[in-house]
Amino acid sequence: MNLFLLKRIVRSIWFRPALYALASVLTIGLTPIVALFIPESWVGWINDGAVEQTLEILASSLLAVAIFALATMFQAFQAAAQAATPRARPLMTEDRTAQTAVSTFIGAFLFSLLALIGLSSGLYSNADLPVLFALTLILVGVVVYALIRWIERLSGFGGVEEAILAIERAACEAIRSDVRHPGLGGRSAAEPPANSEPIAAGCTGYVQSVDFHSLVDLISRHDIRIHILARPGHFVGAGRPLARATGLTNEIADCIRQAFVVSTERTFAEDPRFGLVALSEIASRALSPGVNDPGTAISVLAAQARLFETWSGLRRECDPVEPVEGLTTTPLDIGEALEDAFLATARDGAGLVEVATRLQVVLTMLERTDPDRYGGAIPRLRQRALDYAEARLGEGWGFDAVKSAADA
Repeated sequence: MNLFLLKRIVRSIWFRPALYALASVLTIGLTPIVALFIPESWVGWINDGAVEQTLEILASSLLAVAIFALATMFQAFQAAAQAATPRARPLMTEDRTAQTAVSTFIGAFLFSLLALIGLSSGLYSNADLPVLFALTLILVGVVVYALIRWIERLSGFGGVEEAILAIERAACEAIRSDVRHPGLGGRSAAEPPANSEPIAAGCTGYVQSVDFHSLVDLISRHDIRIHILARPGHFVGAGRPLARATGLTNEIADCIRQAFVVSTERTFAEDPRFGLVALSEIASRALSPGVNDPGTAISVLAAQARLFETWSGLRRECDPVEPVEGLTTTPLDIGEALEDAFLATARDGAGLVEVATRLQVVLTMLERTDPDRYGGAIPRLRQRALDYAEARLGEGWGFDAVKSAADA
């Protein structure tokens, strides 16, 4: 299975509860086996009534707690989608604390229910009761701990700042992946190899992942050259091919096509620009007349500045993986990435001096941080932002302040 798809399954909201439920079933089944190793002096020490009453309390309450936790979780997802951007919702569903809390409640409920069934049906003997009682006490402690963590998590869950932080983290991971594999396992090249033929996408949508290990295997087995045209995040369809390759046959074309995961939505995992777009959407929504929250837009600008600084820092510190011969990739356009991050905010925040000024400060800071990487695109972006500000603010102290920030 493609590693990207496997990671998506593991991070899915249902995976951890299913794992905890399976662990509960296995624990119930292994209890009589563990009881074989306890001292005989422990037998009869525990009254079956005490175990049964504790399990009944857990079974009757934990299902309601699990349902309440799920309802709270989905309300937080909806709040994040409305207050920030719908693109933040998949990241919120991957929250480990929320998943662990719900999984603990479901697993504990299932354990209690199955243990009660076992006691009622005579599955457990007196020798098994000490083990079952010890497991029940441990379960009570785990449930209390999970509940306390869940209450603490709810204090910020679903808020705009939480969504900004989640997107920033996801974008940072995608940036790390891009720095390690700038050519998706191959060498960056603007043009495909000569005599190469296009490989059309099997469906219309966004490229979510490219399994370059499969492409490397094809190159070594068939002695071909492959040029990746569609990086993760690119929109593809019948008229926009995924890649070009030499020595192409129908079988090879199908194998290359299968190396690309194409779906209806973009994902954050291998697409740094998508994180920048999502942050920009949060800023645009905050700057809309119905919300009018320039503080959130300024927070977004700070997050985007950190991401671009991280991008530059990682490029200086980390050595990319050695590219594979025969595999080339269209390079990521850093100018387009900067526009993804800042152009919409420049347009929507042009009428607010505090936002337009902070944007100019961020652009100047990034240009000085890495002039080789950002110096070509930022002057154009700065001028477009100034044009937006001049059109909205006109002549006066407001535009003068923005222009002074640009010239600082």
